[in-house]
Amino acid sequence: MDLPDCGCLLCDTASDPSGWDARDSRTAANIREHDWNVNGVAGDDLPGDWSYSIGLWHTLRSPEVSIFGIPFQTGMRIVNVLAGRIRDGFPLEPDQRRDDVLNGFPVAIQPVHPSWYHSFFGAGIDFYQLPPLPITQMFWPDKQGRFPWEDGVEETCRASQPLLWIPREESSGPWADEDPNHG
Repeated sequence: MDLPDCGCLLCDTASDPSGWDARDSRTAANIREHDWNVNGVAGDDLPGDWSYSIGLWHTLRSPEVSIFGIPFQTGMRIVNVLAGRIRDGFPLEPDQRRDDVLNGFPVAIQPVHPSWYHSFFGAGIDFYQLPPLPITQMFWPDKQGRFPWEDGVEETCRASQPLLWIPREESSGPWADEDPNHG
């Protein structure tokens, strides 16, 4: 697939790889070798960890994918599964529900509002050099198949997954209180 430059470190002809930090160099190497990179972030004082892709936009012109509220090692594997499905010709769509990611359990895909980018996707912003770039959030359901915004959902499911399609300034709680540039 021959795509126009996206402005990332790999596409920017003025970017000198010898000046990249170790994280950007690892990210670029993974994207060259595997088509994308996945970052996992420990949530520390937040209700959970999160994981997200970098490189899907560069390689496939697909929105990047994130998942919140589960241990980042597991989240990284899940992001890789969805990224592989995208590469195999099953693209993301707005407000999408899919059952090809979590062994038959549904996931829901929502766009992330740009007001959250600096809080959770710093390495992605550094790689792409400036927002906005399209980022989505993959939501997992509770044991009854309900998502965080649905009535009757288990509190753990609701609390551990921020609703990032809602602008940050219209949100409250521990995710909205997070200092920018954490991710």
